[in-house]
Amino acid sequence: MMTARALLAFAGFLQLVLLASSAVDPSKCIAIWTFRLPCSEPVRDLVKQVKTWSTKKCRDGPEKCRYEILTESAQSLEVKHTSPQTGKVMDINYEFAPPAAKSFCKIKAISTSTSKNSTGPNDYCILHNLIEASGLMEAEGYQEICNKEKCPSKSSAHCDKEEVLADKSQLFTRFL
Repeated sequence: MMTARALLAFAGFLQLVLLASSAVDPSKCIAIWTFRLPCSEPVRDLVKQVKTWSTKKCRDGPEKCRYEILTESAQSLEVKHTSPQTGKVMDINYEFAPPAAKSFCKIKAISTSTSKNSTGPNDYCILHNLIEASGLMEAEGYQEICNKEKCPSKSSAHCDKEEVLADKSQLFTRFL
């Protein structure tokens, strides 16, 4: 009788562990982009855009600054973004595969919020804005693979709308 209870308790524990491990992690966002280009081209454009937005002052929009390249190689790029508005810190890891292919590139981005501050810029928009500003959305064979299961913030993302609202509030503040 005791063994049956122990087995049932263990089975219940396993179910909880499996459910917890398959749950969506709200502090992460995973997006994948593919291109019909050698990886060297989209990687070059992405690195250039991160460097452009490494300034302390946001000239292009409210979250389009304070990016920092931590490590860079042919296979990966590690970037840190600090929100100028909320101080929220996000680590972004880009993986490039296959780096030596002549006609195909896959970029996988994983952003992880390292701040306790849950308010701030939409994690998906931070990734999207870099890809858009670098011109990669117009690159040959561009395709995005991202959904709310791998990137919970995608379902609430209104990247352009957030910028417009932030810009209007900045104008209002300047007017006063």
